[in-house]
Amino acid sequence: MTSREIAVSFLCERTRLYGILHRPCQPSEVGILILAGRPALRSGRHRLFVLLARAWAEAGIPVMRFDYRGSGDSEGEMGTLEQTHADIAAAVDAFQSNIPGLQKVVLWGQCGGAADAILYAPKDGRVRGIVLANPWLYDSRVRSVAALYRLGSLYLWRVRKIFSVSANSTSAKNLMEHPYPGNGPEVSLPFETPEVDQAYRSYRAADISKRLANSLQEFNGRVLIILSGKDTGAQAFKRTAWFSLRWRQILSSKRVRTKELPEANHSLRRPEWREAAAALTFQWLRDSI
Repeated sequence: MTSREIAVSFLCERTRLYGILHRPCQPSEVGILILAGRPALRSGRHRLFVLLARAWAEAGIPVMRFDYRGSGDSEGEMGTLEQTHADIAAAVDAFQSNIPGLQKVVLWGQCGGAADAILYAPKDGRVRGIVLANPWLYDSRVRSVAALYRLGSLYLWRVRKIFSVSANSTSAKNLMEHPYPGNGPEVSLPFETPEVDQAYRSYRAADISKRLANSLQEFNGRVLIILSGKDTGAQAFKRTAWFSLRWRQILSSKRVRTKELPEANHSLRRPEWREAAAALTFQWLRDSI
């Protein structure tokens, strides 16, 4: 290996946070700070962030990943979306102090971590680019329209199935008892603590789509968006953005590049999906930052 993995700890408002620094032998002046979102850990599902960080570090790019307050090894309580600014700022400071030649930082955020990156980026001149992987984008009006569409589609599916029942097919009774095809509707997982509950709700604020658009327009750096074709969150992002003229204008900007991995899932579980995301990020860094 041409890189080392170093455990790091740093303070965020008198709370101790922990992370891992991937340091190449000859680090470039551009580094990637991975934002896992909450309650995801710095390793990522299926060790996604570990494997991405190692790939980039082997290519000479320093990488740091860390646990937010109240997540993983880090101390403290989980905060709202607005409170992640302090965590990210402390992480950028720690990143630079451990890589003295680091001049530019790219935030690489997945899902809620992408929302964190968007809102933080304009506030820190050290951040020159952001990568948004299957980004979170919520708009209650669009969700309501989509829900009505799903209900209509479900009704038609049930009607077709009930009227096509045969001796070799599922009974009408079972169809009524188990009406959802495939994986069924999205299920809300129970919140473990009031702090986790409050953190989740902050990402569903009524004005969150507008605030994210404002912040992304304010940010002058480069943006790469990676969408998985089989991820419901990525498709919700596309649907929500399509309904908004402002979001369509943002995504059509020359400084914003969007790439889709048609067969990939949310966590980029398969090696070929993860490697594609790593390569897209690396090429974008070389071309844009």
